[in-house]
Amino acid sequence: MINILNCAQSQPVQKQNSDLILKLLIVEDVLADVELMVLALETAEIKFTYDAVDNLKDCEQLLHSKSYNAVLADYRLPQFTAYEVLELLQQSAQEIPLILVTGSLGEEAAVDCIKAGMTDYVLKERLFRLPMVLGRSLEEFALRRQQKAAIVRIQQQAQQQAIINRIVQAMRETLILDDVLKSSVDALHEALKPSRCFISQPDTQKEMWVNHVSTATINREDCIGVKCLIYPHYKEAFQQGKIIIINRNDPSVPLALHELVNQWNLNSVLIAPLVYQQTLLGGIILQQCDRDRVWTEDEISLLQAISGQCAIAIHQARIFHQLQQQTQWEKTLNQISRSLNSSLDPEYILQEIVRLTGECFGVDRVMIYALEHEQIKITREWRSSEDIASLIGYITPLSEWMASINFSPYQVFYAPHLEKICPPSPEVEIVKTVPHLTVLSVPIFIRDKFFGGLALHTITRVQEFTEEEINLVQRIADKAAIALYNAQSYELLEELVKKRTQELEAEKLLSDAANRAKSEFLSNMSHELRTPLTGILGFSSILIEEVFGELNAKQKQYIQGIQTCGKHLLELINDLLDLTKIEAGKEELILENIQVITVCQECLALFDKNQSSKLQLKFAIAPDVTTCVADHRRLKQILVNLLSNAFKFTEIGSVTLKVEQTEAAILFSVIDTGIGISAPDQAILFQPFQQLDSGLDRKYEGTGLGLALSRKLARLHGGDIIVKSQPGSGSCFTLILPHSLQTNELS
Repeated sequence: MINILNCAQSQPVQKQNSDLILKLLIVEDVLADVELMVLALETAEIKFTYDAVDNLKDCEQLLHSKSYNAVLADYRLPQFTAYEVLELLQQSAQEIPLILVTGSLGEEAAVDCIKAGMTDYVLKERLFRLPMVLGRSLEEFALRRQQKAAIVRIQQQAQQQAIINRIVQAMRETLILDDVLKSSVDALHEALKPSRCFISQPDTQKEMWVNHVSTATINREDCIGVKCLIYPHYKEAFQQGKIIIINRNDPSVPLALHELVNQWNLNSVLIAPLVYQQTLLGGIILQQCDRDRVWTEDEISLLQAISGQCAIAIHQARIFHQLQQQTQWEKTLNQISRSLNSSLDPEYILQEIVRLTGECFGVDRVMIYALEHEQIKITREWRSSEDIASLIGYITPLSEWMASINFSPYQVFYAPHLEKICPPSPEVEIVKTVPHLTVLSVPIFIRDKFFGGLALHTITRVQEFTEEEINLVQRIADKAAIALYNAQSYELLEELVKKRTQELEAEKLLSDAANRAKSEFLSNMSHELRTPLTGILGFSSILIEEVFGELNAKQKQYIQGIQTCGKHLLELINDLLDLTKIEAGKEELILENIQVITVCQECLALFDKNQSSKLQLKFAIAPDVTTCVADHRRLKQILVNLLSNAFKFTEIGSVTLKVEQTEAAILFSVIDTGIGISAPDQAILFQPFQQLDSGLDRKYEGTGLGLALSRKLARLHGGDIIVKSQPGSGSCFTLILPHSLQTNELS
């Protein structure tokens, strides 16, 4: 039997493994063969130590108690073979080469050995090959281990990526933060298998509490809602996003934490802070209770990746919550604005304001109070339920109100825990009988004058308001101020309107009386003026016809002058009476279907006989113009007036009556080549008693009523008269007569 040997060699080593001392297990029953193997390795300058055994029992013991780099075994030994050594090696879980060192081995046997798992073989008669075979086998197994490690790393990375993908997918599928964080801790627990896995988050006071615990955590229910006492000791490190590892026997652990570690039976703790844009949002905590644990780089890397995703999820949830909140706030403000715009009833508007405010913030009571004669009076109120005591109509002196809750009504007052700063007061009934947990009150000013305030109360729970929420309540108070101001302004406006209405009614009575007097005057004057004019024109006609004897040239000239002046005066009176009748709304049109060409020819016939050789009268009518609906007499009157003006102001050239139609109207255009009209004169052209202010009124006679009367008659038909003209280039007056006639009364 060969005893176990342990011989350390100090020979030079191979260049590629200068710092490596191999540990070899030699399974051989012939001592001389062992020495030959050792000699072959020493000759190759390999550093090594070895153990030699000649039985399976010792071989098994060494393989389970020591680690080796390779096994050198004979093929056949007493009572066992190299196959049994291979089996023991495989059972030991050591992944090292087994090299056969045998006296003789056929090709077929060598192939079977390699297939069974043996790495290589060396014949004893050729032991000089042993260093080469050993080196090659070690390199092969090193490469195999590297490949296996790479596969393991790839699998771990794939597992990590799968977990991260699950979390990212959960983030995409839902905006509910609790669901995302719950999926995260469950996935992390499944991957790393700690004793406990949970996520903590800060409250409004920046204190950390356990909110989400993995399903597989031991004593899970005991962990939910527990305050995390570790964070204050590593606050700065967490703020910087650093990973913290705490071990039970680590002397660097603060003494204050030792009791906590023992209390929760913690052997190792790994904490990854949830930090987004330098803001601490919480942390992921892994605890190992059943054993000491060294957290690997891969595990820490996975935890960091998941903590980053969780931080993003928390940040996105906060943003989404803020957007939802802002949307709700804007909706509330819009509803209040709609109430302001839809009603002038202050009672309705203010009641809507307290209702919408209460529903928006989910409080128990919202009220508006007013300051009247140094007393606070609650004028409007909204309550979340009938069980909440009503304060509507409550009145208390301002001094007692301020003393009871120790605040000035002229500024914002916010007390999340009112009972801590204002104990119940026996002097003031409202404080004695109606306890409040949270109070938020903002003042209402109307045009810089204090009116009262808008107050929010919670009675069943404590509610904290953010700065943004307080600002929103102030904006709502401003809306209430607008409503109150509008109500006050509306009351004042009603009084002004009532007063003005009375004044207008009085003025209307005076105007009606004046119109009646004017109508009566015109009616009387029409008869009184026309009667003598008729006589003058009749007698002058008889004299001109020389019925009672011949007249000399001078007499005839004077009589014709009398007749011309009479006719001019009659036209003036007729135009004035027509204009007055239209303005009084007493002119009625007699509408009928009129042949357009007929009425045009009737008008042109009045001027054709007076046409001079220097002035041409032209007429153009479109083929599609046939009939129109109008008052025949008034249409003819308008066209004659326009033609008369054109002839009056045109000495050389032409006067054209052009008729065409559009989809909406028929256009009668009188176009001349006369003196034209300047832009300032066009502005006053259609005003009664206005003539061109260029000295022409001395050359061309006229009443100044023709164009004004014509436009009013056109508008009475539902149309109009427009003019286009330039000085020296003639004028174009166009009567627009609509197809669908709608008469208008114009004053």
